[in-house]
Amino acid sequence: MRKIWFVLLALFVAFPASSTSTYADSVKTKAEASVTKSNVTVNGKTIRLSGFNIAGSNYYSLRDISKHLSGTTSEFDVIWNTKTNAIEIVKEQPYTPDDSIKQKSYSSNKSYTAILSNAKVIVNGAPQQLKAYNIDGSNYFQLRDLAAQIPFEVEFDESSDQINIFSKAVENTYRANVTSIINDNVVSSEFPRWKNPILSYLNHNADQTVTVVEANQGVTIETYNTDFELIENHKVDFELPLFGGFYSGKTYNYIAFGQDNKEENDDKEVIRIVRYDKNFKRVDSLSIKGGESFTIEPFAHGSGRMAEHDNTLIFHTARKRYTTSDGLNHQSQLTIQVNTSTMTVTNDLGQFQKNHVSHSFDQYVQFDGSTPVLVDHGDAYPRSVVIHRGNGSNYTEADVFNIPGRVGANMTGVSLGGFEMSNDYYMVAMNSIDHTYVTDYTSYEMVGLPRDQRDIILSLMPKSNFNSTAAKQITLSKYVGSDHIASIPKLIKRSDNSMIVLWQEFDMNNHLQDVKYVEIDGQGNPLGEIQSLPHYVLSETDPIVVDNRIIWYTNVDGKRTFYTIPLH
Repeated sequence: MRKIWFVLLALFVAFPASSTSTYADSVKTKAEASVTKSNVTVNGKTIRLSGFNIAGSNYYSLRDISKHLSGTTSEFDVIWNTKTNAIEIVKEQPYTPDDSIKQKSYSSNKSYTAILSNAKVIVNGAPQQLKAYNIDGSNYFQLRDLAAQIPFEVEFDESSDQINIFSKAVENTYRANVTSIINDNVVSSEFPRWKNPILSYLNHNADQTVTVVEANQGVTIETYNTDFELIENHKVDFELPLFGGFYSGKTYNYIAFGQDNKEENDDKEVIRIVRYDKNFKRVDSLSIKGGESFTIEPFAHGSGRMAEHDNTLIFHTARKRYTTSDGLNHQSQLTIQVNTSTMTVTNDLGQFQKNHVSHSFDQYVQFDGSTPVLVDHGDAYPRSVVIHRGNGSNYTEADVFNIPGRVGANMTGVSLGGFEMSNDYYMVAMNSIDHTYVTDYTSYEMVGLPRDQRDIILSLMPKSNFNSTAAKQITLSKYVGSDHIASIPKLIKRSDNSMIVLWQEFDMNNHLQDVKYVEIDGQGNPLGEIQSLPHYVLSETDPIVVDNRIIWYTNVDGKRTFYTIPLH
C-alpha cells in the first residue's frame, strides 16, 4: 500500500456552476466522465459515495467527505455563499446538512461529458485556484491540495482498487500496521452483567519494545518499536477451543486454554496452562481435570487474570460448576495456585474453595509482597465486591463495596475496571448506579432504574485495618442524572503513591466523546482537575506506563491506533 496526497482524491461539489473558465485555452475544455468503481473507506469504515473518474482521477462529493469526517480531527463544513458566488470550506467545524441539495443518480454503464469550468473556492477565508469540471449543472473538483490543507491522509490500495481516507492523527497518537484480521476492542457505554475473558493485551518488553497479544483464531503476537512501527509478528495456535487469559511474567509467558465438560467427565481436561519462553516457544504445561475442579465450563462469565511472585503463579478466573443437589450448575470463581518450578497445582480446586465467591463476575489478582490479594465482583451482600488476602488454604476476606439487592441477581449496577495497591490501600476502580432508584434486581434487569448511568468511583480498603467496616468510597466524577455516560474506568499504577484513573465519555446517544483522566495519590485523593483528551478512544486493553507516559492501543474497523499520554 502506498500513500498519495494528490491525483487520486478529487471531490464533487453540488453547487451552482460558474459559466467561465480561468484556465488557458490550451487546456482541454471537455472530457469524458464515467462513474467511478473504486471503493472508499473513511477511517477504516466502508462508505458509499457517488463519484466520477475523469482523465484517470476520481472525483467525489465534497459534502459527502465533509459528512463522513464530521466529528473527527479533520472535520470541516461546506457553505455556498450566494453573495460571492463561492464555495466556502471552514476547517474544524462539523458538517451542516443542506436538504435543498438533491443527489442525482448516474448509471455505471453510461459516459458523461465533463466541461472545464471555473468555481471559486475559499478555504478558511483564503481563495484557492482549483481545477473543476461541470457535469449536468454541478461542479466536480480535483482538489490536489485539500488533504494537506484540512488536513487528512489518503492511501490507495492498487490491489483492491480502494481509496482509504484517514482523519488527521491526534498529537501523541500513532497509527500502526497489523498482520492479521483484528477485532474491534473499543470500550462500551453499555455495561454487561458479567465479564468475559480478556482478548487483547499490551506488554512492555525489556528491550523497550511493546507487544500486542490478541486471541482471535489463534493467538497473534505483534511487536512494535518505540515509534510504534511493526517489527515482528508470529502466531500461537489454540491448544484447546477456549481462551482463558494471557500473562507475561518475569521469565515466562503463560496462556490458559480450556474446553467444556457438559458431560461432567471427571477425567476430562478442562483447563491447560501453557508456559512459553519470552519468544513464545512452548516450554511445558499443566492440566486440570473436570473432577478435581468440579468444572463443566471453564472461564464462564468471568474475566480471569494472573499474577506471580517468585515461583508462585496465581490464575484467578471463573467457572460453571458440576450439577448440585438443587439441579443447577452454579457459577463461581476458580483460583488456581501453581508452583512454576514444577508446574504443579498446589491448592485445593474443589467446589467451595477457601476464597469461594458465587457469583463472581470479574476477577483480579495482585501480590502484596509474597501474599496473594484477590478481588471478585460478586452479587448482593454478603458477597458484593470482596477482597481476599492470604494463600490457598488460609484467606481472610473483607467487602470493599456493598451491593444492595437480591442475592444471586446477575444485574448489580456495578462494574469493576481495575485493582491496584498503594503503600496504604487496596484500590478498586469501578462505576456504580444510584441504587436508590432500583426497586428490584433480577438476572436480566434492574427494575425502576430510569437509565443505566454510573458514577466513577474508587473503593479503598486500608491494609492496616482489613475489615469491611473500614472500606470507603471516593466519587471521582458524577454521571447519574447528567447528559453524559461514563465507561467502566481503568486504573493504572504509576508508583506506590500515584495512580491514574481513565474512562471514556459518551453522549446520551452512545456516541464517543473525550477520554477523561485524573491522577490520584496513595489515599485515593485527586491530584488536580480531571483532564480531557478529545478524539482519544479507550479499549478493553489495560494501559501500561512506559518511560513516563501511559500507552494503550485500540482496534476500530480493522485499524489499530496507539494512544499515549505524556506524564509530568
